[in-house]
Amino acid sequence: MTGPLEVKTWGTGSSNYIALHGWGGSHDTFAPMVPMIPSSAQIQAPDLPGYGKSAHPKNWQTGEVAEMVADSVNLDEPVTIIGNCTGGVIGAELAKLSSAQVKRLVMIDPFAYAPWYFSIFLKGTFGKMAYKVTFASPIGRFFTNQALRNKRTGDSNLTASFDRVDHDAVYSFLRMMYEHEGPERYVDLDVPIDLIVGEETFSAVKKSSQILKETLRNVRIHTLPGAGHLPIEEQSEAVAKVIFGHE
Repeated sequence: MTGPLEVKTWGTGSSNYIALHGWGGSHDTFAPMVPMIPSSAQIQAPDLPGYGKSAHPKNWQTGEVAEMVADSVNLDEPVTIIGNCTGGVIGAELAKLSSAQVKRLVMIDPFAYAPWYFSIFLKGTFGKMAYKVTFASPIGRFFTNQALRNKRTGDSNLTASFDRVDHDAVYSFLRMMYEHEGPERYVDLDVPIDLIVGEETFSAVKKSSQILKETLRNVRIHTLPGAGHLPIEEQSEAVAKVIFGHE
């Protein structure tokens, strides 16, 4: 299948999974889980619009992003959608768009709202400069990762992926997430939803998981002891067990 997005496929099984990275990520976000993919499964992991070799959207809106995903992956068979971090919002949008084909939605350390500190990066010229200092500079990424060391485990790096991104696209993605209307948009989703949350993650993620549980239907929360905001890296086997446990 060809489409506007570059898609990495792992596995050859008949059980269909679509994996969506978050802000600053790529399909490589899911690489640590590759050894755990059962023989019965296949994961399609697109680079979201503006990331990697994927085309930019005409408009930075979650609906258009989800449509670009739908145009680039196989939705002919029932699918489980996996969304990491802000990719959980795109996953919910895709589930809303293609509800007849979605069996389950898995959201890994998701945000249900934009924390106040992200708004700093969206305040005109000052905000763009703050973003560049924090994420577009190697020194800024180093100090940001050090400052967030209590939200990750030992060798994991919360800012490493920002070394390989189109920062204009990432900045537009951030603005799109900040302007999103929130989980109320998905109250009609009628699929099982699993939330995987690191015990040591951001307080905004912990609060978000409770908001999602109260707002959406059929939500189960799986808290991973000792994990921070990067559960796929930090506890790959535990994450894979939640995702593939029914295979």
